Amino acid sequence: MDKDKQIKYWLTGAEHDWETAGDIYDSGKNFHFCLFLCHLVIEKLLKALAVKAINDFPPKTHNLLRLAELAGLQITPDDIKLLEELNKFQMDTRYPDEKFTLYKMATLEFTTERILKIEMFRKWLISQILK
Repeated sequence: MDKDKQIKYWLTGAEHDWETAGDIYDSGKNFHFCLFLCHLVIEKLLKALAVKAINDFPPKTHNLLRLAELAGLQITPDDIKLLEELNKFQMDTRYPDEKFTLYKMATLEFTTERILKIEMFRKWLISQILK
């Protein structure tokens, strides 16, 4: 495994998904998919950090808390809450019964608040990758 290539792969994917999440947010609709993509952004950044920490391919999991643990990150209780919340959008947007709850939850106000937190966390993760 080429560690640097793997890290670049996850960083590139995260950047693309972040741009797409922004496009969806700017459209003013489908905020649940915007938050789903935000989950993917954080997942990919955490996988880059996991590669850096374990010098191996990251596990095939979508659980952000597990990935943060594997990456050896010291995160705050607020970060844990954010990751738990994003985990819901990863899982629940895939299953029709759960989607309707998220449609209602993912309002402009809710999504805007989360995007600001996600942006700060995203920048911090990138700074950890680039160390």
